[in-house]
Amino acid sequence: MTTNEPGVFRPQLSVDRDFTIIPNAWIRNSHLSPASNYLLIYLMTHEVGYEITFSQMQRETGLGIKGLRAALKELSNKGWLEMERTQKSNGQLGAYRYTIIEATDPKGTVVAGTVAQGTDIKKNNIEENKDREYIALFDEFWNAYPRKLDKGKAFRAFRSALKRATFEDILAGVIAYRNDPKRNPDFTKYPASWLNADSWENAAAPQDTSHLERRDKEKERSEAYLREMEEIAKQAVPLTPELKKKLGLGGWKNNV
Repeated sequence: MTTNEPGVFRPQLSVDRDFTIIPNAWIRNSHLSPASNYLLIYLMTHEVGYEITFSQMQRETGLGIKGLRAALKELSNKGWLEMERTQKSNGQLGAYRYTIIEATDPKGTVVAGTVAQGTDIKKNNIEENKDREYIALFDEFWNAYPRKLDKGKAFRAFRSALKRATFEDILAGVIAYRNDPKRNPDFTKYPASWLNADSWENAAAPQDTSHLERRDKEKERSEAYLREMEEIAKQAVPLTPELKKKLGLGGWKNNV
């Protein structure tokens, strides 16, 4: 580079290596509580692969134990964060893996020249109401599902499933799956897998009762036959000694 080259020049500063880029909408319109929004931004400040502990998050964010757990839960429930416990090479449990996901597509304030665009309070309110409705419906699904794992993945799969089926059909399928006597609890599908496979269409088929109907019919025929034999016995003429003699039955003897 020559000293007479046009442009603006400056030395490399430490800030060039130590800053975080976050979409404006994640701060302005994330639909998160302030504590959860702050925790999301805090997690974004770490390099990919950085191992962080719960105590470190608590210390550096200033959130209490309950507050930090509540913020993590909200991020997970609303699809912004996936938490997974890792496993060491010796089989012992390791630290958590925190995967940040752009769960929604919020629209913030985009500035073009001097004109602010994209700010629509009414539209934002509608989106917030939809989010609350999704969460309420998902909570009902989650409470009914027989295996509760990977809630964040399940929530995203649930929102996608609502584009392919009604909530009533999904919930009816969940209840049928939960009550299916053939379902093995050890092999129950993860909720996200169940939703992604449209498994509400596989509601438990009604039990085959044809063998019970056959049994009842055979019992009815047997009872009718016994009643008929009883009527015949009632109408039969008793075998008196005189009648036996006429029929030549009195002289029969067994040969020994």
